[in-house]
Amino acid sequence: MKTRSRSVTALAFSSVMIGLYCQFAAVALIVAGSVFSSDSSAYTAISFVHGGIFAGLTFASYFLAYGFWTHKGWSWAGGIALFVTLAVANVSLSIVSTNFTSMVLPLAAAVAGVWYLNRPAVKAELLGAEAPATAPSPAPDPMKVAEPAS
Repeated sequence: MKTRSRSVTALAFSSVMIGLYCQFAAVALIVAGSVFSSDSSAYTAISFVHGGIFAGLTFASYFLAYGFWTHKGWSWAGGIALFVTLAVANVSLSIVSTNFTSMVLPLAAAVAGVWYLNRPAVKAELLGAEAPATAPSPAPDPMKVAEPAS
């Protein structure tokens, strides 16, 4: 059995949380588009389209959580694609809804996810490569006294 780092465990957990968020958003958008719209207006179509996008993101994020958990090679690229798509979908939804404050947290989470996936140790673990070796920094000699500045 391959050991799993806390970083990859956190990514799997965050993918499940994104799946729950997208599942709630998909249901809310589809219900809002079908129940609360008056006629077949453009807002109804936009709501259905965004609901479908979030439904697709729901399945993708649950599948990606499985990929992170089992160290699949495709999970790194899938994570980048999921986080970028989530950011674009949230920005698009906030532009349509004219509520820009609702995109702040999902957009920050997507940016943090892309940054986290690009960390060398996480990227190496998910892609199966060797982690880059960091040069050890020399420890300062405690017996050496700093010279005074002139």
